Amino acid sequence: MIYAIGGGHGHARRGWLLQQRWLEAGRDAVLLVRPGSDRHLPASPGLRLYAHSLADAHLDALRRRPPRRIVVDTFPSGWRGELDASLLGRFQRRAWIARYGRGPAPGTTCYDRVIAPYPAQRCEWGGELDDAAHAGYLIEAGPVAVDGDAADFTLLDPEGRCSPHLLQLFARLAQRAGLGWRHQRRLAPHQPARKLLVVGAGYHTFYELLGVGADLRFLPVHKRHDDQFRRADLFGLALNHLEQVLPWLAAPFRPVAEDTAPRWHRALALLEE
Repeated sequence: MIYAIGGGHGHARRGWLLQQRWLEAGRDAVLLVRPGSDRHLPASPGLRLYAHSLADAHLDALRRRPPRRIVVDTFPSGWRGELDASLLGRFQRRAWIARYGRGPAPGTTCYDRVIAPYPAQRCEWGGELDDAAHAGYLIEAGPVAVDGDAADFTLLDPEGRCSPHLLQLFARLAQRAGLGWRHQRRLAPHQPARKLLVVGAGYHTFYELLGVGADLRFLPVHKRHDDQFRRADLFGLALNHLEQVLPWLAAPFRPVAEDTAPRWHRALALLEE
């Protein structure tokens, strides 16, 4: 069972990607997500269950006869703190996908395997999680292709956070830098963007775009658990003040060159050890 319950869409996406890779390897996998968190996921093979907690009443039969193995995303004690030693002890094998979260590194004694979804040299934990094995980024490869030959400043605002006033400001900055202006909620598969500014720096948004060879920056958003500022600062790609936007727009084209290709075979091998 893949426990991917969380407050945002990223948990469901990561759990779904893991489920699909596991099914492709000939293993059975049940995905457990919060209702509505999977609305951006395509229809696909594999059983999908919905709950706000593994302790929800309608999962009683599952708790009585659980799968042999549980893989927990991000929250080692569960999104609502229900994954105590007693509940986790019903599974023969227990693994935690340790995406970095605010606060001190949690205890991991209930888990047989702790897997950090980063390469060792770019781990967001920065040495705070000594017992983790690094699996590389658990993302989808090649979501878009960004055309840097275009003469456009593209603002990607997936959650519609920018006010009309702020959008007008960005349009004026694009004009001052001699660039065209695009405001989009979603990127096209083949996206023209000389400069790409992304509102938010969630795990999947950040690492999937980091590998496409774009000249990009991020406007991190404050989240309760996910530290987007730490993530973007790790690569020097955060714009924390509006005064930083025009100098970046006016600077020569400098695409980011990071290898973020997922190593799913590595993740599956770690989970099966």
